[in-house]
Amino acid sequence: MRALLLTDGTALGAATADALKKQGVPVAVVRDPSDRAVARELQAGFSSVAVIARDDVVALRLALIVEHFQPGIQLLVTVFDRTIAGQLQRSVPGCRVVSLAGIAAPELADACLAGSPAGGPSLPVRLADQLAGAFNPVYAGARILLAGLFGLLALLVIDAILLASVLGLGAVDSLYGAARTLTTVAAEPEVSTGPAWLKLFSAASMLLTVAFAAMFTAGLVQRLLDPRLATIFGRRSIPRRDHVIVIGLGQVGLRLCTLLKELGVPVVAVEVDPAAPNVRLARGYGVPVVIGHGEDRGVLENVGVGRARALAAVTSNELANVEIAVAARAARESLRVVMRIREGDLADETRALVGLGTVCDIHALGGEALAAAVASEPPAGLSAGRAAPPDRIDR
Repeated sequence: MRALLLTDGTALGAATADALKKQGVPVAVVRDPSDRAVARELQAGFSSVAVIARDDVVALRLALIVEHFQPGIQLLVTVFDRTIAGQLQRSVPGCRVVSLAGIAAPELADACLAGSPAGGPSLPVRLADQLAGAFNPVYAGARILLAGLFGLLALLVIDAILLASVLGLGAVDSLYGAARTLTTVAAEPEVSTGPAWLKLFSAASMLLTVAFAAMFTAGLVQRLLDPRLATIFGRRSIPRRDHVIVIGLGQVGLRLCTLLKELGVPVVAVEVDPAAPNVRLARGYGVPVVIGHGEDRGVLENVGVGRARALAAVTSNELANVEIAVAARAARESLRVVMRIREGDLADETRALVGLGTVCDIHALGGEALAAAVASEPPAGLSAGRAAPPDRIDR
């Protein structure tokens, strides 16, 4: 058996080639191949072809070229976008479509759960946590909105109570008068004949109303205009306990988040780039997202690191993953931490010298799985046509 590996130089392609060589499978690796290069290589008589590329469109194009020059050859293609995967399946029905994220996510999820049962807190606990979180939202806009709202309500109640107790007004008249003051239309006429301190309070409440109304309006406008990555209530509210914090919302991070949600495990994602494609996609999957640096102590505390089940640092920057792990362990020494790091000196140092948590080399894992699929039938979890949620982030 001989295999042809077409790649754009991604680390996953190199890991797959190494795994094939360890299995004793002769493999020819062609990096950034042209149409003519693909046609020329196929003439050598390969039994299977693997197309591994960062960009799904590039992978689609190479797969179609292979099918054009040698129809029916055993073909394995890495594609993350479900739309592109579906198009490829329609054009080349016999090919197998996989993604690194789909391979790595179950391993990362197992490392995060570490044998603990899936699922999250009970419904009453979740409702209590959401109620508590409503009074301490993560985003500044939500805090401003709530501060303005509670300030206005407090002035309304206090003013109504004073009008009823000092001037002897009924409940309806007291509420009506308080509302007049709150909207700065005018104070209740009886206030002009009341004590001086009541007049001063009425004047102060109208001035405070202007300030609280401005805060409420500013917070409301910001909540309406921002992408609303996390909500105060509902499925995109930030969990408060027994959840997993996923730092890095690339392909692997998004797939890990969706898999954990499928298992019933509460999850929150942290992404530094607000314009990252998966920030928008996460909203559709009901994953709450916080924009910020994962190594920031304040961000970690906002996403509940003190009561989290685990933290997964899965950004594409391995040094950043180590920095995130250090910050997380500084915030909570007993926290279970999972890091995306390739095998080598950095991984050895992380295990032996720092002991920060579990190290996962997803490229080695993906390379072994892809090599097994190229050399024989696809292993469990690598069924044809399976792809993760859409994205084009670097693997």
